[in-house]
Amino acid sequence: MSRDWPISKATEEDAEGIASLLAGSWADPFSRLQLGNAESTDSATVMTPRIARQLKAPDMEMFIIRDPATGKIVAVAQWQLPKDEPANKETQEERDERQALEDELYMKRLPEHSNKALIIEFGAGLRKLREEYIGDEKHYLLNNIATHLDYRGQGLASRLIEDILIRADAEKTLVCLETASDNPAMRMYKRLGFEEYGQFTIEDLSKFASQEELYQCGGISKHTHVVFYRRPKSSPE
Repeated sequence: MSRDWPISKATEEDAEGIASLLAGSWADPFSRLQLGNAESTDSATVMTPRIARQLKAPDMEMFIIRDPATGKIVAVAQWQLPKDEPANKETQEERDERQALEDELYMKRLPEHSNKALIIEFGAGLRKLREEYIGDEKHYLLNNIATHLDYRGQGLASRLIEDILIRADAEKTLVCLETASDNPAMRMYKRLGFEEYGQFTIEDLSKFASQEELYQCGGISKHTHVVFYRRPKSSPE
């Protein structure tokens, strides 16, 4: 039974398999608009080095589930870990300057076929929303979660999230995630105890894409992302 398949921490050797799984799962209209017209295999090739870098980062962890029969990675969750309070807190000016430099570096690493302006605008909007509602409170952030199409509906994604929730409860730490407002997975998040605390909407996608590109992505004109959080639960006495 897939419920018994073990969860393991990903290593650099898993980067290609993770990239392939993520690229194949981003088929919704907004993701296609961000990533451009490249085939998922092309996106995975470009993404693999970035995944490998993230797997080495001290503030990032990825957890995977494999099909024991094939060894193939069939589910993955990517978490940004809680950050310790810096000794010297940044001023708003310093934070803005640092973020601008990080955005510039991130843009250079994005695939050439991707909609870089939209990706940066989208990321900035979500950061602003998190800062408004969470501020500097320590938290786990779910950056990505994906299950292979052939393995969906078996509870693999729930297990990957529940695994971190146990850890977060023990540490008395907030857990956050973001998802599209039309994502069916919202039901799972609410079942796991997450509550909605804000939304971010890009009202006019025509600022970032032609009408033909929007038509190819299902005719979307705007996009809303919902931000969820889950407060740690107290251990029973």
